[in-house]
Formats: sequence, structure tokens, C-alpha cells
Amino acid sequence: MYRCTGGEVTVGIGHAIPSVDDAVQLTWIVGGRAATSDEVRAGWAAVEAAQLGLVAGAYAPLSPCRMANEAIDSLAGTDVDRFAGQIAAALPKWTRYPSSVQSALFDMAFNLGVGGLLKFHKLLAACDAGDWATAAAECHRKGIGDSRNEATAALFRQALS
Repeated sequence: MYRCTGGEVTVGIGHAIPSVDDAVQLTWIVGGRAATSDEVRAGWAAVEAAQLGLVAGAYAPLSPCRMANEAIDSLAGTDVDRFAGQIAAALPKWTRYPSSVQSALFDMAFNLGVGGLLKFHKLLAACDAGDWATAAAECHRKGIGDSRNEATAALFRQALS
């Protein structure tokens, strides 16, 4: 478990765990055995109380609970499907955008939540107009590293060609 840039307790590939009760519902392991509910609760609470802004690995000593790679992959697959559906429902022109634009918007929605993405009014207007240069200029997220923001902008610029 770690805290994402938005401050939520998270696991794996960006799977937010909003509450300790949600954490208990996941499949955790401690030293090769199933974690107890108390271990999961204590680990979630320790990570939730920890300083924000650390790299994910810095939170590892706060909880002995881990997830198997297969469980993380399953969560990621479910999250991708859920987010894709939410984005398609929120953006009527989603299926008409080039694949690189869909990838950029997906990255933003996965990071910010669909509601957070919808706050980027100029970006979304540019997408609807097919103005990929403006979309690239409007996709910068606060609290995200420059390299990730630039990679997202590059996905919008790919649609220019």
C-alpha cells in the first residue's frame, strides 16, 4: 500500500482504496499466508496517516501486507474496463478520438478520476474540435512530474500527424 499523488491509499497500478473496509475486501498476503483483517486494517491506517508525497516504496515498511502479482493484474484489468466505460459515458465523442488521444485522456482520468478530467474544460473543448496542439498545451496536471505531463502532451501531439 502507498499514497498516490492525490493522497489516497493505493495499491498496485493505481487502485485506490478509499476506506479501511475496502482494504479488507482485497486479497492480502503476509509472509506467504493470508493476512488477517487486523493486519490489513493496521496497515491501511498506517499508510493513510503517513506523509504525502513519498515514492511508493517508502510506504512499504508501514505494512507487512502485500498483494500477489496476479491479484494486482486482476485489479488493474477491472479498473481499466471500469474507467474506459466511465470515460466513454462522460465524453460523447470518445470513440471518434484518435487512439493516442484516448490514451492521453485515459491516463489523465486514471490519475485524476473522471470528475477531475472533466474540470479540464479547455482541453476537452480542444479535443472535441480536433485541435490536438491546444489539447497538448492544456493537459498539464499539478502535482504530476514533468516527464509524465510531457508524455501525456506528446500523446496529443501524435494525433497531429
